[in-house]
Amino acid sequence: MRKSMCSFGVVAVVVSVCLGARSAGAEKYEAIEVKDGGTITGIVRWEGEIPKRHKLKVSSADEPCHAKPIPNDDLVVSKDAKVGWVVAYIKKIDQGKPFDIDPDKPITLDQKGCRFRPHIVVVPKGQPLRILNSDGVLHNVHLHAKKNEPLNRSMPGKLKELDVTFDYAERIRVGCDVHNWMAGWIVVAKHPYYAVTGKDGAFRFDDVPAGNYTVEIWHEKLGKQQAQVTATPGGETTVEFVLKQK
Repeated sequence: MRKSMCSFGVVAVVVSVCLGARSAGAEKYEAIEVKDGGTITGIVRWEGEIPKRHKLKVSSADEPCHAKPIPNDDLVVSKDAKVGWVVAYIKKIDQGKPFDIDPDKPITLDQKGCRFRPHIVVVPKGQPLRILNSDGVLHNVHLHAKKNEPLNRSMPGKLKELDVTFDYAERIRVGCDVHNWMAGWIVVAKHPYYAVTGKDGAFRFDDVPAGNYTVEIWHEKLGKQQAQVTATPGGETTVEFVLKQK
C-alpha cells in the first residue's frame, strides 16, 4: 500500500491538512452533460408519537457553551412528522452531472455555541472542507475516519480555520475531545446526488440521467432504507420513506 505524502503547516490562522493514504484509483464517477434528465424528489416521514427533542448535558465552564441550552440533533422530528438530518443519496451511479462547486463559497463546518453547525455536512471528495472555530475557545476536531486518514487536531481560540480534503467517499463521525457532547457528521460524496433533509423532511435530485436507480437514506440512529426509483426524461418521480422508533 502506497501512502500519500501529507504536509501540515500553519500560516497566520489557517491550517491545511492533506488526508488519504490509499490508492486514488477507486470510486470513479464520470461527470457528463445530462440531456433531458429527470428529477427525483423524496420525503422522510415519522410514524408514531413525535419524540421529544432533548437538551444536551453541558459539562464545561467555557462561556459559549452556556449561552443557551444546546439541543440534541441526533433525532429531529417536526410537529407535522417530518424527519430532519437524514442523508439521502443515489447508490451506484457512475455517470451524471458535475458537482456545482463555487470556489468563492467554500463548504464549511463551524464550531459555534459549542455545537457543530451544520450537524451533517456533505462535501465532494477532493474538495476542501473548511472547519471553523467561531467560539474563540479551545476546541479539538476529532474525525473518526475509516477510509480516509483519521484526524485529531486541536483548534485553540486563535486558530479560526482548518482546511481538510478527503480522497474517499464515506461517512465520518466528528467529535470534540474538549467538549464531549459535541457531535456531527461529514459525508464525503463521490457524486453530486446527495442531500440532507431539513425540517420539512424533503430532498431533491435534479438532472438525473434517465434510468432505474436505488435511492438510499441514512439516519445516524435509525439506520438505512432503500427504494427503487425510475428517473424519466424530463419527468419527476417522488419517493417516500417512513422512519419510526426502534
